[in-house]
Amino acid sequence: MANRKVVLVRLCKTENGWRRYPAVIGKNGRVKPGFVTVGGQEREYTEGRYQLRTYEGSRMVYRDAGENAASALTAQTKAEHLLEARAAAKAAGVKVEEDAPGRLSLARELNRFVQAAQDRGSVRAAEAYRQAGDDFLKIIGRVYADEVTPDDLLRHQRELRKRGQAPRTIHNRHVCIVAFLKYLKLDAKALAPVAPKYEKKLPQTYSAEELKAFFASLKDKHLRIIFELLLKTGLREREAVFLFWENIDLVQGVLKVRSKPDLGFRIKDAEERDIPIPADLLTRLKAYRKQHPNIRFVTGTRTDNPNGKLLRTLKRLVNAAGLNCGKCEGCIEHKECERWWLHKFRSTCITSLLRSGMDLRTVMKFSGHSDLASVMRYLAPAEDEAIKAQVNAVKWM
Repeated sequence: MANRKVVLVRLCKTENGWRRYPAVIGKNGRVKPGFVTVGGQEREYTEGRYQLRTYEGSRMVYRDAGENAASALTAQTKAEHLLEARAAAKAAGVKVEEDAPGRLSLARELNRFVQAAQDRGSVRAAEAYRQAGDDFLKIIGRVYADEVTPDDLLRHQRELRKRGQAPRTIHNRHVCIVAFLKYLKLDAKALAPVAPKYEKKLPQTYSAEELKAFFASLKDKHLRIIFELLLKTGLREREAVFLFWENIDLVQGVLKVRSKPDLGFRIKDAEERDIPIPADLLTRLKAYRKQHPNIRFVTGTRTDNPNGKLLRTLKRLVNAAGLNCGKCEGCIEHKECERWWLHKFRSTCITSLLRSGMDLRTVMKFSGHSDLASVMRYLAPAEDEAIKAQVNAVKWM
């Protein structure tokens, strides 16, 4: 009898190197992201990818299933159905035609499209393509590229709106799908003539009162360092997650933002940069490093692994400190205030540098933006007290 079993495993980086372990399926039937079964016990490894384990004859074969837990489970289900179909067809003496000659399979080409992004080092883009592509194919229900119609693109957008997705998210998903269509050499302009619009909102920042209250509530030295780094250096989340102590020059007081290809992390826009560390933060870093000379990750977990749960930690700390607004949907349903998120520290940093009088090009260099227009969005002139004073000083009549 043919082997119809498809096992979902996770190739993860452990303290003993890269290992494969079975993925953990929760009671709700969903994959528990990042968790594997080791020796009968659940363990979490944040760094890794999912794979499907099957057999070709007696040979064990692993196929990539991406980083997204839900997509990996979908891939496992599809693979099992295909194996069952092959077995049933063989028993009936019928040949299964998986791909029609001369036609491009959307599922197969999506895998190649995502892999191409990974091969050129665009890890975040590959993740976005995978999520958008899997969702798109599920919604439209097409098998081959030549079946895609303009109405499929519109149906995809309508479904995302029904789910309550934000206009910016719908736009970003659309951009990913258009890139996939171009990869397929389809007429993207005819299939998707107009991208869904969204309002470009000004960056939001924390107030001085919010920051004072939040940092006053932090008793753990490591947590204070983590959030001071985000606030005073303007690091992006993944830049902070993959920050090594060797990237911090404690003598010169400089933080070096560098890619970590071996960990699957590459800097956005491939722009390395050096950031000056404020004196007070540098003092804290020196003291903490002296107490913990052997750890590798600056913002890592207790086991010195990349900490992918900084946002969850922030929400927990804000709730414990009584800083939730108590009015937003997040507060009401989950006690996780929507007014607090990690990127807001970066926005506050960039805005503060600009308001201090630092010139745009220097701020662009420190923040890692690729153009001045992106930096200028942080000026928010209507909120600047100095600008307000100038406006109030104008003699209108």
